[in-house]
Amino acid sequence: MDLSSLDHIAKEFKLSHAEKVMVHFINHTMTRDAALTRLKADLQAAISVELATIPIYLYTYYSLQRTNKSGENMDEAQIFANKAAGVIMSVAVEEMLHMSLSSNIFYALTGTPPQLYMNAPQTYPAMLPHHNPVGPPGPNGGTDTHIPLGGFGFETMWHFLQIEYPEFPTNDTPWEPSSCAVENEVAKARSYLHEHGWPADENWNSIGQFYSFIRCLIASDHVTDEDFLNGDNAQQIQHYNYAPNNIDTLNPSGVFNPWKPAPKAEWTKADAEATGQAEPSFMGDDVTGAANVAEYSNAPDSHEGEFELITVHSRKDAITALETICEQGEGYSDPGGAEGATDDPSKDEDSHFFKFLTLQAQLKEFEDTKEQLPEWMESSIAAMEALEKEQGAFSKWERSDLIKKGVLVDYPNNPVSAQYPKHLAALNDFNSGLFQYMLIMSETLYLVPAGANSGSSGLVENQKWFFNVGLHRSMIWVMDKWVKFMRGFEISQGPHKGKYLAPSFENLSLGNRETAFEALKALGEKARVASKELGNTDGDYIITQALSLMDGAESMHLPDVAPYWQKKKGN
Repeated sequence: MDLSSLDHIAKEFKLSHAEKVMVHFINHTMTRDAALTRLKADLQAAISVELATIPIYLYTYYSLQRTNKSGENMDEAQIFANKAAGVIMSVAVEEMLHMSLSSNIFYALTGTPPQLYMNAPQTYPAMLPHHNPVGPPGPNGGTDTHIPLGGFGFETMWHFLQIEYPEFPTNDTPWEPSSCAVENEVAKARSYLHEHGWPADENWNSIGQFYSFIRCLIASDHVTDEDFLNGDNAQQIQHYNYAPNNIDTLNPSGVFNPWKPAPKAEWTKADAEATGQAEPSFMGDDVTGAANVAEYSNAPDSHEGEFELITVHSRKDAITALETICEQGEGYSDPGGAEGATDDPSKDEDSHFFKFLTLQAQLKEFEDTKEQLPEWMESSIAAMEALEKEQGAFSKWERSDLIKKGVLVDYPNNPVSAQYPKHLAALNDFNSGLFQYMLIMSETLYLVPAGANSGSSGLVENQKWFFNVGLHRSMIWVMDKWVKFMRGFEISQGPHKGKYLAPSFENLSLGNRETAFEALKALGEKARVASKELGNTDGDYIITQALSLMDGAESMHLPDVAPYWQKKKGN
Protein backbone atom coordinates (compact mmCIF):
# COMPACT_ATOMS: atom_id res chain seq x y z
CA MET A 1 0.00 0.00 0.00
CA ASP A 2 1.78 3.10 -1.29
CA LEU A 3 0.11 6.43 -2.06
CA SER A 4 2.62 7.03 -4.83
CA SER A 5 0.64 4.54 -6.90
CA LEU A 6 -2.14 7.15 -6.95
CA ASP A 7 0.06 10.00 -8.21
CA HIS A 8 -1.03 9.60 -11.82
CA ILE A 9 -4.76 9.61 -11.08
CA ALA A 10 -4.30 12.44 -8.55
CA LYS A 11 -2.63 14.58 -11.20
CA GLU A 12 -5.24 13.76 -13.86
CA PHE A 13 -8.19 14.47 -11.55
CA LYS A 14 -6.53 17.28 -9.52
CA LEU A 15 -6.92 15.44 -6.21
CA SER A 16 -5.68 16.96 -2.97
CA HIS A 17 -3.52 14.91 -0.61
CA ALA A 18 -6.51 14.23 1.66
CA GLU A 19 -8.49 13.06 -1.37
CA LYS A 20 -5.65 10.68 -2.25
CA VAL A 21 -5.93 9.26 1.26
CA MET A 22 -9.68 8.82 0.81
CA VAL A 23 -9.18 7.07 -2.56
CA HIS A 24 -6.68 4.77 -0.85
CA PHE A 25 -9.23 4.17 1.91
CA ILE A 26 -12.01 3.37 -0.61
CA ASN A 27 -9.76 1.06 -2.60
CA HIS A 28 -9.01 -1.04 0.48
CA THR A 29 -12.31 -1.00 2.35
CA MET A 30 -15.02 -1.22 -0.33
CA THR A 31 -15.89 -3.72 -3.02
CA ARG A 32 -16.70 -2.62 -6.54
CA ASP A 33 -20.41 -3.29 -5.99
CA ALA A 34 -20.38 -1.32 -2.75
CA ALA A 35 -18.55 1.61 -4.36
CA LEU A 36 -20.96 1.78 -7.31
CA THR A 37 -23.99 1.52 -5.04
CA ARG A 38 -22.62 4.31 -2.85
CA LEU A 39 -21.81 6.45 -5.89
CA LYS A 40 -25.32 6.15 -7.32
CA ALA A 41 -26.90 6.96 -3.95
CA ASP A 42 -24.59 9.92 -3.38
CA LEU A 43 -25.25 11.34 -6.84
CA GLN A 44 -29.00 11.20 -6.24
CA ALA A 45 -28.42 12.87 -2.86
CA ALA A 46 -26.30 15.55 -4.57
CA ILE A 47 -29.13 16.19 -7.02
CA SER A 48 -31.48 16.50 -4.05
CA VAL A 49 -29.12 19.01 -2.40
CA GLU A 50 -29.08 21.20 -5.52
CA LEU A 51 -32.85 20.84 -5.91
CA ALA A 52 -33.40 21.86 -2.27
CA THR A 53 -31.60 25.18 -2.79
CA ILE A 54 -33.67 26.28 -5.79
CA PRO A 55 -37.00 27.03 -4.00
CA ILE A 56 -35.05 28.73 -1.19
CA TYR A 57 -33.32 31.12 -3.58
CA LEU A 58 -36.40 31.68 -5.74
CA TYR A 59 -38.54 32.53 -2.71
CA THR A 60 -36.17 35.31 -1.68
CA TYR A 61 -35.76 36.48 -5.27
CA TYR A 62 -39.52 36.90 -5.67
CA SER A 63 -39.73 38.95 -2.46
CA LEU A 64 -37.79 41.72 -4.22
CA GLN A 65 -39.76 44.20 -6.33
CA ARG A 66 -37.60 45.13 -9.32
CA THR A 67 -39.91 47.09 -11.57
CA ASN A 68 -41.81 49.68 -9.53
CA LYS A 69 -39.96 52.53 -11.26
CA SER A 70 -38.74 53.17 -14.80
CA GLY A 71 -35.02 53.37 -15.48
CA GLU A 72 -34.77 57.16 -15.51
CA ASN A 73 -36.61 57.42 -12.18
CA MET A 74 -34.79 54.77 -10.16
CA ASP A 75 -33.58 55.71 -6.69
CA GLU A 76 -30.86 54.10 -4.58
CA ALA A 77 -33.25 51.58 -3.03
CA GLN A 78 -34.50 50.43 -6.43
CA ILE A 79 -30.96 50.10 -7.75
CA PHE A 80 -29.98 48.03 -4.70
CA ALA A 81 -33.08 45.80 -4.96
CA ASN A 82 -32.29 45.17 -8.63
CA LYS A 83 -28.69 44.32 -7.77
CA ALA A 84 -29.73 41.95 -4.98
CA ALA A 85 -32.32 40.22 -7.17
CA GLY A 86 -29.93 39.87 -10.11
CA VAL A 87 -27.27 38.33 -7.86
CA ILE A 88 -29.70 35.89 -6.23
CA MET A 89 -31.10 34.79 -9.59
CA SER A 90 -27.56 34.38 -10.96
CA VAL A 91 -26.93 31.85 -8.18
CA ALA A 92 -30.30 30.13 -8.73
CA VAL A 93 -29.48 29.73 -12.43
CA GLU A 94 -26.14 28.12 -11.57
CA GLU A 95 -27.84 25.82 -9.06
CA MET A 96 -30.06 24.68 -11.93
CA LEU A 97 -26.86 24.06 -13.90
CA HIS A 98 -25.43 22.05 -10.98
CA MET A 99 -28.57 19.94 -10.78
CA SER A 100 -28.30 19.30 -14.53
CA LEU A 101 -24.61 18.36 -14.30
CA SER A 102 -25.22 15.97 -11.41
CA SER A 103 -28.19 14.56 -13.30
CA ASN A 104 -26.08 13.95 -16.41
CA ILE A 105 -23.52 12.06 -14.33
CA PHE A 106 -26.31 10.04 -12.73
CA TYR A 107 -27.90 9.23 -16.09
CA ALA A 108 -24.55 8.24 -17.62
CA LEU A 109 -23.96 5.89 -14.69
CA THR A 110 -27.46 4.37 -14.38
CA GLY A 111 -29.19 4.87 -17.72
CA THR A 112 -32.27 6.26 -15.92
CA PRO A 113 -33.44 9.86 -15.31
CA PRO A 114 -32.82 11.24 -11.81
CA GLN A 115 -35.63 11.46 -9.26
CA LEU A 116 -36.76 15.11 -9.16
CA TYR A 117 -40.57 15.01 -9.01
CA MET A 118 -41.81 15.14 -5.40
CA ASN A 119 -38.20 15.22 -4.21
CA ALA A 120 -37.93 18.83 -2.99
CA PRO A 121 -37.90 19.40 0.80
CA GLN A 122 -41.18 18.36 2.44
CA THR A 123 -41.25 21.30 4.85
CA TYR A 124 -39.24 24.37 5.77
CA PRO A 125 -36.97 25.09 7.53
CA ALA A 126 -35.26 22.23 5.68
CA MET A 127 -32.06 20.33 6.30
CA LEU A 128 -29.99 19.75 3.17
CA PRO A 129 -29.48 15.98 2.69
CA HIS A 130 -26.68 14.60 4.91
CA HIS A 131 -25.71 18.11 6.10
CA ASN A 132 -24.17 18.52 9.56
CA PRO A 133 -27.03 19.92 11.71
CA VAL A 134 -24.50 22.05 13.60
CA GLY A 135 -22.67 24.77 11.70
CA PRO A 136 -20.61 27.90 12.39
CA PRO A 137 -22.24 30.40 14.80
CA GLY A 138 -24.62 32.79 13.07
CA PRO A 139 -25.55 36.43 13.74
CA ASN A 140 -27.21 35.55 17.06
CA GLY A 141 -24.82 32.75 17.98
CA GLY A 142 -27.10 29.96 16.74
CA THR A 143 -25.56 26.96 15.00
CA ASP A 144 -28.66 25.29 13.51
CA THR A 145 -28.20 24.63 9.77
CA HIS A 146 -31.88 24.16 8.87
CA ILE A 147 -32.67 26.57 6.01
CA PRO A 148 -35.99 28.48 6.00
CA LEU A 149 -38.04 30.09 3.25
CA GLY A 150 -37.70 33.80 3.93
CA GLY A 151 -37.89 37.16 2.22
CA PHE A 152 -34.75 39.16 1.56
CA GLY A 153 -33.04 40.29 4.75
CA PHE A 154 -30.00 39.87 6.96
CA GLU A 155 -30.93 36.51 8.53
CA THR A 156 -31.91 35.10 5.12
CA MET A 157 -28.52 36.04 3.69
CA TRP A 158 -26.83 34.26 6.60
CA HIS A 159 -28.76 31.11 5.77
CA PHE A 160 -27.59 31.47 2.16
CA LEU A 161 -24.01 31.67 3.47
CA GLN A 162 -24.63 28.47 5.44
CA ILE A 163 -25.58 26.70 2.21
CA GLU A 164 -22.51 27.89 0.32
CA TYR A 165 -20.05 27.93 3.26
CA PRO A 166 -16.58 27.03 1.98
CA GLU A 167 -14.28 24.45 3.49
CA PHE A 168 -10.59 24.90 4.22
CA PRO A 169 -8.86 21.60 3.40
CA THR A 170 -5.43 21.59 5.01
CA ASN A 171 -2.51 19.40 4.11
CA ASP A 172 -0.28 20.38 7.02
CA THR A 173 0.28 16.78 8.13
CA PRO A 174 0.71 14.59 5.06
CA TRP A 175 -0.14 11.00 5.83
CA GLU A 176 1.63 8.10 4.18
CA PRO A 177 0.72 4.44 4.71
CA SER A 178 3.28 2.11 6.24
CA SER A 179 3.84 -1.57 5.63
CA CYS A 180 1.69 -2.68 8.58
CA ALA A 181 -1.56 -4.61 8.33
CA VAL A 182 -4.44 -3.29 6.27
CA GLU A 183 -6.75 -2.86 9.26
CA ASN A 184 -4.16 -0.63 10.96
CA GLU A 185 -3.78 1.41 7.79
CA VAL A 186 -7.56 1.88 7.59
CA ALA A 187 -7.61 3.12 11.19
CA LYS A 188 -4.84 5.62 10.41
CA ALA A 189 -6.59 6.80 7.25
CA ARG A 190 -9.87 7.24 9.10
CA SER A 191 -8.13 9.23 11.84
CA TYR A 192 -6.38 11.47 9.31
CA LEU A 193 -9.54 12.20 7.38
CA HIS A 194 -11.53 12.87 10.55
CA GLU A 195 -8.89 15.34 11.72
CA HIS A 196 -8.86 17.19 8.42
CA GLY A 197 -12.62 17.08 7.90
CA TRP A 198 -12.25 16.20 4.25
CA PRO A 199 -13.90 14.60 2.36
CA ALA A 200 -17.23 13.18 3.64
CA ASP A 201 -20.65 12.25 2.33
CA GLU A 202 -22.30 12.06 5.75
CA ASN A 203 -22.53 14.93 8.22
CA TRP A 204 -20.68 17.20 5.79
CA ASN A 205 -19.93 20.80 6.69
CA SER A 206 -19.77 22.11 3.13
CA ILE A 207 -21.24 21.01 -0.17
CA GLY A 208 -17.66 20.88 -1.44
CA GLN A 209 -16.88 18.22 1.16
CA PHE A 210 -19.74 16.11 -0.13
CA TYR A 211 -18.70 16.46 -3.76
CA SER A 212 -15.12 15.70 -2.78
CA PHE A 213 -16.19 12.28 -1.52
CA ILE A 214 -18.01 11.65 -4.80
CA ARG A 215 -14.84 12.62 -6.67
CA CYS A 216 -12.92 10.08 -4.60
CA LEU A 217 -15.41 7.32 -5.40
CA ILE A 218 -15.06 8.10 -9.11
CA ALA A 219 -11.25 8.18 -8.86
CA SER A 220 -11.09 4.85 -7.04
CA ASP A 221 -10.04 1.56 -8.64
CA HIS A 222 -13.64 0.33 -8.42
CA VAL A 223 -15.05 2.77 -11.01
CA THR A 224 -14.12 2.74 -14.70
CA ASP A 225 -14.84 4.82 -17.80
CA GLU A 226 -17.14 2.06 -19.05
CA ASP A 227 -19.40 2.61 -16.04
CA PHE A 228 -20.43 5.96 -17.54
CA LEU A 229 -21.70 4.48 -20.80
CA ASN A 230 -25.04 3.23 -19.45
CA GLY A 231 -26.91 6.40 -20.43
CA ASP A 232 -26.76 7.48 -24.08
CA ASN A 233 -24.65 10.61 -24.40
CA ALA A 234 -27.13 12.09 -26.91
CA GLN A 235 -30.00 11.68 -24.41
CA GLN A 236 -28.31 13.74 -21.70
CA ILE A 237 -29.12 17.43 -21.26
CA GLN A 238 -27.11 19.13 -23.99
CA HIS A 239 -24.87 22.18 -23.60
CA TYR A 240 -27.04 24.40 -25.80
CA ASN A 241 -29.83 24.29 -23.20
CA TYR A 242 -27.85 26.43 -20.74
CA ALA A 243 -26.96 30.12 -20.74
CA PRO A 244 -25.24 31.71 -17.72
CA ASN A 245 -27.36 34.86 -17.92
CA ASN A 246 -30.90 35.89 -18.80
CA ILE A 247 -33.11 38.93 -18.29
CA ASP A 248 -33.48 38.07 -14.59
CA THR A 249 -29.72 37.86 -13.83
CA LEU A 250 -29.22 41.32 -15.33
CA ASN A 251 -29.31 44.48 -13.22
CA PRO A 252 -28.61 48.17 -13.88
CA SER A 253 -25.74 49.73 -11.95
CA GLY A 254 -27.42 53.13 -12.03
CA VAL A 255 -30.06 55.39 -13.56
CA PHE A 256 -30.54 55.10 -17.31
CA ASN A 257 -32.78 56.25 -20.14
CA PRO A 258 -34.82 53.20 -21.15
CA TRP A 259 -35.70 54.72 -24.52
CA LYS A 260 -32.14 55.00 -25.81
CA PRO A 261 -31.47 52.26 -28.39
CA ALA A 262 -28.63 49.83 -27.80
CA PRO A 263 -25.50 50.64 -29.84
CA LYS A 264 -24.96 48.62 -32.99
CA ALA A 265 -22.44 45.82 -32.71
CA GLU A 266 -20.62 47.14 -35.77
CA TRP A 267 -20.77 50.61 -37.34
CA THR A 268 -20.28 50.10 -41.07
CA LYS A 269 -19.28 52.46 -43.87
CA ALA A 270 -22.89 52.30 -45.11
CA ASP A 271 -24.10 53.41 -41.67
CA ALA A 272 -21.69 56.35 -41.73
CA GLU A 273 -22.80 57.41 -45.21
CA ALA A 274 -26.49 57.08 -44.35
CA THR A 275 -26.25 59.13 -41.15
CA GLY A 276 -23.34 61.43 -41.92
CA GLN A 277 -21.68 60.23 -38.70
CA ALA A 278 -18.30 58.55 -38.69
CA GLU A 279 -19.13 57.01 -35.30
CA PRO A 280 -22.55 56.04 -33.87
CA SER A 281 -24.29 58.51 -31.58
CA PHE A 282 -27.72 57.52 -30.31
CA MET A 283 -29.55 60.35 -28.53
CA GLY A 284 -26.17 61.87 -27.76
CA ASP A 285 -23.21 60.44 -25.89
CA ASP A 286 -24.30 62.29 -22.75
CA VAL A 287 -27.44 60.13 -22.48
CA THR A 288 -26.95 56.93 -20.48
CA GLY A 289 -28.74 53.98 -22.03
CA ALA A 290 -29.50 50.56 -20.57
CA ALA A 291 -26.49 49.04 -22.33
CA ASN A 292 -24.20 51.47 -20.49
CA VAL A 293 -25.28 50.32 -17.03
CA ALA A 294 -26.03 46.64 -17.62
CA GLU A 295 -24.35 44.27 -15.17
CA TYR A 296 -24.29 40.49 -15.34
CA SER A 297 -23.32 38.58 -12.21
CA ASN A 298 -22.29 35.41 -14.05
CA ALA A 299 -19.10 35.42 -16.12
CA PRO A 300 -18.89 33.26 -19.26
CA ASP A 301 -15.67 31.49 -18.21
CA SER A 302 -16.62 30.30 -14.73
CA HIS A 303 -16.54 26.62 -15.58
CA GLU A 304 -14.27 23.70 -16.29
CA GLY A 305 -14.31 22.02 -19.68
CA GLU A 306 -15.50 23.27 -23.05
CA PHE A 307 -18.98 24.26 -21.89
CA GLU A 308 -20.71 25.02 -18.60
CA LEU A 309 -23.16 22.15 -19.16
CA ILE A 310 -21.40 19.05 -20.42
CA THR A 311 -22.48 15.52 -21.20
CA VAL A 312 -20.70 12.66 -19.44
CA HIS A 313 -19.24 9.46 -20.87
CA SER A 314 -16.05 8.96 -18.82
CA ARG A 315 -14.61 9.43 -15.35
CA LYS A 316 -12.81 12.57 -16.53
CA ASP A 317 -16.08 14.10 -17.74
CA ALA A 318 -17.70 13.41 -14.38
CA ILE A 319 -14.80 14.98 -12.48
CA THR A 320 -14.88 18.03 -14.77
CA ALA A 321 -18.60 18.52 -14.10
CA LEU A 322 -18.04 18.29 -10.34
CA GLU A 323 -15.22 20.87 -10.51
CA THR A 324 -17.58 23.38 -12.13
CA ILE A 325 -20.14 22.80 -9.37
CA CYS A 326 -17.68 23.26 -6.52
CA GLU A 327 -15.83 26.25 -7.93
CA GLN A 328 -19.00 28.20 -8.72
CA GLY A 329 -20.41 27.58 -5.26
CA GLU A 330 -17.49 27.85 -2.90
CA GLY A 331 -14.74 29.44 -4.92
CA TYR A 332 -11.83 28.51 -7.14
CA SER A 333 -8.81 26.86 -5.56
CA ASP A 334 -5.85 24.72 -6.41
CA PRO A 335 -6.07 21.09 -5.24
CA GLY A 336 -6.06 21.05 -1.45
CA GLY A 337 -6.10 24.84 -1.19
CA ALA A 338 -8.63 27.09 0.49
CA GLU A 339 -11.63 28.12 -1.55
CA GLY A 340 -11.41 31.76 -2.57
CA ALA A 341 -13.73 34.69 -3.13
CA THR A 342 -13.94 34.18 -6.89
CA ASP A 343 -14.99 31.13 -8.88
CA ASP A 344 -12.52 31.27 -11.76
CA PRO A 345 -8.79 31.86 -12.31
CA SER A 346 -9.48 35.19 -14.06
CA LYS A 347 -11.36 36.43 -10.95
CA ASP A 348 -14.20 37.85 -13.07
CA GLU A 349 -17.01 36.33 -11.00
CA ASP A 350 -17.52 35.97 -7.26
CA SER A 351 -18.30 32.56 -5.81
CA HIS A 352 -21.84 32.00 -4.54
CA PHE A 353 -20.61 32.45 -0.99
CA PHE A 354 -18.96 35.79 -1.73
CA LYS A 355 -21.88 37.05 -3.83
CA PHE A 356 -24.16 36.57 -0.85
CA LEU A 357 -21.64 37.97 1.63
CA THR A 358 -21.27 41.13 -0.47
CA LEU A 359 -25.05 41.65 -0.37
CA GLN A 360 -25.27 40.90 3.34
CA ALA A 361 -22.54 43.46 4.08
CA GLN A 362 -24.80 46.19 2.66
CA LEU A 363 -27.48 45.47 5.28
CA LYS A 364 -27.47 47.46 8.52
CA GLU A 365 -27.00 44.52 10.89
CA PHE A 366 -23.70 43.49 9.32
CA GLU A 367 -21.69 46.11 11.19
CA ASP A 368 -22.42 44.44 14.55
CA THR A 369 -22.87 40.83 13.46
CA LYS A 370 -21.40 38.01 15.51
CA GLU A 371 -21.54 35.49 12.67
CA GLN A 372 -18.43 33.42 12.12
CA LEU A 373 -16.91 33.95 8.69
CA PRO A 374 -14.03 31.92 7.19
CA GLU A 375 -10.77 33.07 8.76
CA TRP A 376 -8.80 32.34 5.59
CA MET A 377 -10.95 34.87 3.73
CA GLU A 378 -10.09 37.77 6.06
CA SER A 379 -8.15 39.75 3.45
CA SER A 380 -10.86 39.32 0.78
CA ILE A 381 -13.59 40.29 3.26
CA ALA A 382 -11.62 43.33 4.44
CA ALA A 383 -11.10 44.47 0.84
CA MET A 384 -14.81 44.03 0.12
CA GLU A 385 -15.79 46.05 3.21
CA ALA A 386 -13.33 48.83 2.32
CA LEU A 387 -14.75 49.08 -1.19
CA GLU A 388 -18.34 49.19 0.06
CA LYS A 389 -17.45 51.90 2.60
CA GLU A 390 -15.80 53.92 -0.14
CA GLN A 391 -18.97 53.58 -2.25
CA GLY A 392 -21.23 54.44 0.70
CA ALA A 393 -22.89 51.02 0.49
CA PHE A 394 -21.55 49.29 3.62
CA SER A 395 -24.06 48.45 6.38
CA LYS A 396 -26.62 50.78 4.79
CA TRP A 397 -30.03 49.18 4.31
CA GLU A 398 -32.64 48.07 6.81
CA ARG A 399 -35.34 45.60 5.79
CA SER A 400 -38.11 47.87 7.05
CA ASP A 401 -36.83 50.74 4.89
CA LEU A 402 -36.81 48.53 1.79
CA ILE A 403 -40.43 47.56 2.48
CA LYS A 404 -41.43 51.22 2.94
CA LYS A 405 -39.74 52.16 -0.32
CA GLY A 406 -41.74 49.53 -2.17
CA VAL A 407 -38.80 47.39 -3.29
CA LEU A 408 -39.37 44.51 -0.86
CA VAL A 409 -42.60 42.55 -0.42
CA ASP A 410 -43.36 41.56 3.18
CA TYR A 411 -43.39 37.78 2.79
CA PRO A 412 -44.19 35.33 5.62
CA ASN A 413 -41.60 32.84 6.83
CA ASN A 414 -41.99 29.17 5.89
CA PRO A 415 -45.61 29.32 4.68
CA VAL A 416 -47.63 26.26 3.69
CA SER A 417 -50.80 26.31 1.64
CA ALA A 418 -52.91 24.97 4.53
CA GLN A 419 -52.20 28.22 6.42
CA TYR A 420 -53.60 30.42 3.64
CA PRO A 421 -57.28 31.37 3.22
CA LYS A 422 -59.09 29.07 0.77
CA HIS A 423 -58.93 31.19 -2.39
CA LEU A 424 -55.32 32.27 -1.80
CA ALA A 425 -54.39 28.63 -1.20
CA ALA A 426 -55.76 27.78 -4.67
CA LEU A 427 -53.44 30.36 -6.24
CA ASN A 428 -50.51 28.98 -4.30
CA ASP A 429 -51.38 25.38 -5.17
CA PHE A 430 -51.25 26.18 -8.87
CA ASN A 431 -47.70 27.47 -8.41
CA SER A 432 -46.67 24.39 -6.40
CA GLY A 433 -48.18 22.19 -9.11
CA LEU A 434 -46.32 24.17 -11.76
CA PHE A 435 -43.07 23.70 -9.82
CA GLN A 436 -43.60 19.94 -9.67
CA TYR A 437 -44.45 19.85 -13.37
CA MET A 438 -41.21 21.69 -14.13
CA LEU A 439 -39.38 18.91 -12.28
CA ILE A 440 -41.23 16.30 -14.34
CA MET A 441 -40.27 18.15 -17.53
CA SER A 442 -36.64 18.16 -16.34
CA GLU A 443 -36.80 14.37 -15.95
CA THR A 444 -38.49 14.10 -19.34
CA LEU A 445 -35.54 15.78 -21.06
CA TYR A 446 -33.75 12.42 -20.79
CA LEU A 447 -36.51 10.83 -22.85
CA VAL A 448 -36.53 13.46 -25.63
CA PRO A 449 -34.24 12.71 -28.59
CA ALA A 450 -31.67 15.50 -28.82
CA GLY A 451 -31.58 15.71 -32.61
CA ALA A 452 -35.11 15.00 -33.85
CA ASN A 453 -37.36 17.67 -35.32
CA SER A 454 -40.69 18.97 -34.08
CA GLY A 455 -43.51 17.01 -35.66
CA SER A 456 -46.66 18.40 -37.27
CA SER A 457 -48.71 16.58 -34.66
CA GLY A 458 -47.70 19.22 -32.15
CA LEU A 459 -45.63 16.77 -30.09
CA VAL A 460 -42.38 18.48 -29.18
CA GLU A 461 -39.68 15.97 -30.09
CA ASN A 462 -36.51 18.02 -30.23
CA GLN A 463 -34.74 18.41 -26.89
CA LYS A 464 -33.79 22.03 -27.46
CA TRP A 465 -37.31 22.93 -28.53
CA PHE A 466 -38.73 20.98 -25.60
CA PHE A 467 -36.43 22.83 -23.21
CA ASN A 468 -37.40 26.24 -24.57
CA VAL A 469 -41.13 25.57 -24.83
CA GLY A 470 -41.26 23.63 -21.57
CA LEU A 471 -38.72 24.76 -19.01
CA HIS A 472 -37.78 28.21 -20.28
CA ARG A 473 -41.41 29.20 -20.87
CA SER A 474 -42.59 27.75 -17.55
CA MET A 475 -39.94 29.70 -15.64
CA ILE A 476 -39.85 33.06 -17.42
CA TRP A 477 -43.35 33.35 -18.88
CA VAL A 478 -45.46 31.45 -16.39
CA MET A 479 -44.00 31.11 -12.89
CA ASP A 480 -42.32 34.52 -12.87
CA LYS A 481 -45.56 36.24 -13.90
CA TRP A 482 -47.75 34.09 -11.65
CA VAL A 483 -45.75 34.71 -8.48
CA LYS A 484 -45.80 38.45 -9.17
CA PHE A 485 -49.59 38.17 -9.55
CA MET A 486 -49.78 36.25 -6.26
CA ARG A 487 -47.80 38.75 -4.24
CA GLY A 488 -50.38 41.43 -4.95
CA PHE A 489 -52.76 39.75 -2.48
CA GLU A 490 -52.53 40.65 1.20
CA ILE A 491 -53.29 37.75 3.55
CA SER A 492 -56.45 38.63 5.47
CA GLN A 493 -56.51 35.91 8.12
CA GLY A 494 -54.53 33.09 9.68
CA PRO A 495 -50.98 33.00 11.08
CA HIS A 496 -49.63 35.15 8.22
CA LYS A 497 -52.26 37.89 8.42
CA GLY A 498 -50.94 41.21 7.11
CA LYS A 499 -48.19 39.57 5.03
CA TYR A 500 -48.43 39.01 1.28
CA LEU A 501 -49.13 35.81 -0.60
CA ALA A 502 -45.90 33.93 -1.27
CA PRO A 503 -45.13 30.66 -3.09
CA SER A 504 -44.57 27.70 -0.75
CA PHE A 505 -43.06 25.37 -3.41
CA GLU A 506 -44.62 22.31 -1.78
CA ASN A 507 -44.39 18.71 -2.98
CA LEU A 508 -47.94 18.82 -4.28
CA SER A 509 -48.68 15.54 -6.07
CA LEU A 510 -49.83 15.59 -9.69
CA GLY A 511 -50.33 11.82 -9.68
CA ASN A 512 -48.27 9.75 -12.11
CA ARG A 513 -46.27 11.44 -14.82
CA GLU A 514 -48.56 10.27 -17.63
CA THR A 515 -51.50 12.23 -16.20
CA ALA A 516 -49.58 15.10 -14.58
CA PHE A 517 -50.48 17.68 -17.24
CA GLU A 518 -54.19 16.98 -16.77
CA ALA A 519 -53.73 17.37 -13.01
CA LEU A 520 -51.99 20.72 -13.56
CA LYS A 521 -54.91 21.80 -15.76
CA ALA A 522 -57.30 21.04 -12.89
CA LEU A 523 -55.20 23.16 -10.51
CA GLY A 524 -55.19 25.96 -13.08
CA GLU A 525 -58.97 25.88 -13.32
CA LYS A 526 -59.28 26.05 -9.52
CA ALA A 527 -56.90 29.02 -9.49
CA ARG A 528 -58.94 30.72 -12.23
CA VAL A 529 -62.14 30.32 -10.18
CA ALA A 530 -60.39 31.52 -7.01
CA SER A 531 -59.05 34.67 -8.68
CA LYS A 532 -62.53 35.48 -9.93
CA GLU A 533 -63.87 35.11 -6.37
CA LEU A 534 -61.07 37.40 -5.18
CA GLY A 535 -62.12 40.01 -7.73
CA ASN A 536 -58.87 39.97 -9.75
CA THR A 537 -58.68 37.96 -12.95
CA ASP A 538 -55.40 39.46 -14.20
CA GLY A 539 -53.79 36.03 -13.84
CA ASP A 540 -56.10 34.32 -16.34
CA TYR A 541 -53.79 34.94 -19.29
CA ILE A 542 -50.90 33.34 -17.37
CA ILE A 543 -52.92 30.16 -16.86
CA THR A 544 -53.77 30.22 -20.56
CA GLN A 545 -50.04 30.58 -21.41
CA ALA A 546 -49.33 27.49 -19.36
CA LEU A 547 -52.21 25.20 -20.22
CA SER A 548 -54.26 26.05 -23.28
CA LEU A 549 -52.67 28.67 -25.54
CA MET A 550 -52.96 27.72 -29.21
CA ASP A 551 -51.79 29.22 -32.51
CA GLY A 552 -54.25 27.80 -34.98
CA ALA A 553 -53.85 24.04 -34.81
CA GLU A 554 -50.45 24.25 -33.07
CA SER A 555 -50.13 24.17 -29.28
CA MET A 556 -48.35 27.10 -27.65
CA HIS A 557 -48.81 25.89 -24.08
CA LEU A 558 -46.44 23.81 -21.96
CA PRO A 559 -45.88 20.37 -23.49
CA ASP A 560 -47.81 17.38 -22.20
CA VAL A 561 -45.16 14.85 -21.12
CA ALA A 562 -47.56 11.88 -21.27
CA PRO A 563 -46.36 10.46 -24.64
CA TYR A 564 -42.76 10.21 -23.44
CA TRP A 565 -43.59 8.35 -20.26
CA GLN A 566 -46.08 6.10 -22.02
CA LYS A 567 -43.37 5.22 -24.55
CA LYS A 568 -40.90 4.57 -21.72
CA LYS A 569 -43.37 2.09 -20.21
CA GLY A 570 -43.91 0.51 -23.63
CA ASN A 571 -47.55 1.63 -23.93
